[in-house]
Amino acid sequence: MMQRWSPLGDLDRMWGEMDRLLNDSFVRPRGVSRLGFRPAIDLYDQGDELVFKAVLPGAKPEDIELSVEQNTLTIRGKFGYTLGEDVAKSATWYRREIGSGEFAESISLPVQVDSGRAEANFSDGILTLRIPKAEQARVRRIPVKASNEVELPSGDE
Repeated sequence: MMQRWSPLGDLDRMWGEMDRLLNDSFVRPRGVSRLGFRPAIDLYDQGDELVFKAVLPGAKPEDIELSVEQNTLTIRGKFGYTLGEDVAKSATWYRREIGSGEFAESISLPVQVDSGRAEANFSDGILTLRIPKAEQARVRRIPVKASNEVELPSGDE
């Protein structure tokens, strides 16, 4: 019986074996995938603005960088915590699951925005960014007027 070759399946099995090997040898923090840390993100429309939220555990406002270029929002920063050099040298780890490091994420925005009027706030580990929509991206209602006068055909025929 022939079996179809699946390169992605083989790659996934190889990653699994490498993970098992590394986990048996070292302690690796949870929450940090092999591709790096990705914050949980929400993006939603509130009529005249877009609201972006990101969960950034252990981040500090001064370590977060936001930019909008050609309708793409980019967020960069640091997460987690680090021990002081003296503490790190003398520490004996029994469990280590909290990751730390840097991250970067880019998101295409669904509409044109006015980034000059954007406001960002960071509270309790959650970043909230409010970006007003550009004037041309806002929904405009066009009123339909009823005609009060009815045109009658003239009797001069």
